[in-house]
Amino acid sequence: MLRKRQSKKRNLLTMVPLLERRVTMVQESSEASFLVIQRTNFVERMTIRFLKQPSVRKIKLDKFGAYAIKQMEFQRNVNQISEAMSEHFGEEAEPALPRLMKFLEILEVHDWIIWDDEEEK
Repeated sequence: MLRKRQSKKRNLLTMVPLLERRVTMVQESSEASFLVIQRTNFVERMTIRFLKQPSVRKIKLDKFGAYAIKQMEFQRNVNQISEAMSEHFGEEAEPALPRLMKFLEILEVHDWIIWDDEEEK
């Protein structure tokens, strides 16, 4: 008989999101924050070279996304980031946890963050 793999259950609230090394955050003014993503794979390098495309992608962040990225730099887990957002923005950030989860999901799909388990430390 085939056995199903026993996957280790992980608690997302205790995991620490970290920006990948090719991704940085730049704050150009008090209101404008951008994620700057280096274009490093082979196809992107060829399009940069031969089609004269930009070497970085700039993604504009809203105030909630910029605050979440700043909290990631302090290596806080998801629960701590959500609580900090609720404290900082108050009712404006509610529902903070589902909003943060969707933001992290988008970052993860594009491989712009990596996860670190706080439980292992």
